[in-house]
Amino acid sequence: MNKRLVIINVILLCLLPTLLFSQVELTSFAGRGKVGTTGLQFLKIGVSARAVGMGEAFIGLADDASAMYYNPAGLNQCQSKEVFFTHTNWPAGISYEYLGAMLPVNQIGIFAAQVAVLTTGDMKRTVPYVGWTGEYFSATDWLVGFSYARMLTNKFSIGGTIKIIAEWLDNERITVAAADFGTLFDVGIRGIKFGMMISNFGPNAKFLKEDFALPINFKFGAAVDVIKQKMHHIKATLEACHPNDNLEQVTIGTEYKFSEYFALRGGYRVFLKLSDKDAVVKFDEINEVAVDEPLEGLSFGMGLNVPIGSFKTQIDYAYTDLGFLDNGQRFTIAFKF
Repeated sequence: MNKRLVIINVILLCLLPTLLFSQVELTSFAGRGKVGTTGLQFLKIGVSARAVGMGEAFIGLADDASAMYYNPAGLNQCQSKEVFFTHTNWPAGISYEYLGAMLPVNQIGIFAAQVAVLTTGDMKRTVPYVGWTGEYFSATDWLVGFSYARMLTNKFSIGGTIKIIAEWLDNERITVAAADFGTLFDVGIRGIKFGMMISNFGPNAKFLKEDFALPINFKFGAAVDVIKQKMHHIKATLEACHPNDNLEQVTIGTEYKFSEYFALRGGYRVFLKLSDKDAVVKFDEINEVAVDEPLEGLSFGMGLNVPIGSFKTQIDYAYTDLGFLDNGQRFTIAFKF
């Protein structure tokens, strides 16, 4: 019976990319012409300093509570209760707060919940030919989600998340539901694992009179133990993704742990099929020479495990180079008990 369930779920997951592609208009785009064709972009902001420090090449690893965002099937690797909070400093004074919690239930599965909110702060209200009206407005995004994961065999696990997403722009609001589906397969040799996931799968949302798609993304990734010793542990990860609003991307990541108490991480993301029209161009103010600058690429981070009584406390930091948008910084604190 278990083998039959595994086969059925693998077939269903293989069909998910077809559903994904059916929601993407098959038009010949020039360069990154798909950028800006979806809404609710805050759904793409990473929620774990640990994962972001590895370039978010995390789908094949996903071995902590943040798996509810990166690959809910990975929750099955967590055997303790966990609560974590992440604060993100985003460009333009934007703040993003994320709270997640998970609860393992014996012989039933793993349950998890998440709440996220993005705030822009007050912005000046302007109108054509007049400018600032003397008034202010703000924009806010909310997300509430519930996840469930379980093992189908001792090697293969599945997981899913249902989430409600809301966005306020001044006095206008939109609400939409979406889902994530993921799988994880543990080879059982050198910590090799393979994961697949589709995120933000759902119907189009509508703001006033305009419809727009959600930022759907299909991902595939792997993780492996490069070195695993008592004092030193190095993991390497690889992830490829196909978003419906950008070019395909490949990310590599690594994590080095020293004695389970200290970690260093790094990652790098590249876009595939880049052309001249994909270059982000800026001009040197002195020489007026055009140069290329990537939108994002390098990330790094570090972590520290600090036992406090019966709690295992983990503190993580991550830095991401966002090119001409400056940088993004994240701080995560997690409690396991």
